[in-house]
Amino acid sequence: MSQRTPAVVGLYLRESGRWRRIAEFRLTADGHAGFRVVDPVEGLVARVWYHRGIDIIGQERTVLPEDGAAYMRALLQPFGFRDYRFRDDTHSHRHAATMLPHGGHGARRPCRPALDAKIIRF
Repeated sequence: MSQRTPAVVGLYLRESGRWRRIAEFRLTADGHAGFRVVDPVEGLVARVWYHRGIDIIGQERTVLPEDGAAYMRALLQPFGFRDYRFRDDTHSHRHAATMLPHGGHGARRPCRPALDAKIIRF
């Protein structure tokens, strides 16, 4: 595990050979890790890691968001996932621009029910 503590870690999903940011973990002022979903559907997997914690590879312990720096470092372990990756976005200017889903491949329409109908359309 890396000893440097990242302030921002992005979770990316590979779709059609391209990486798309789906969630963000951020070290907060109180020393805990915060969490924010970028893609409300694909980002659900990140919510599980946030609420259940991250297992430390090679050790029999789990770190939680309350563990702050240790949690943020644990996100950057070499998990070996094929379609997901965590990236240290601390010094990336790109992460601010990708907080909302962008147009193009993989973009989702906002969830707005049709109020005048008897069914809800998404």
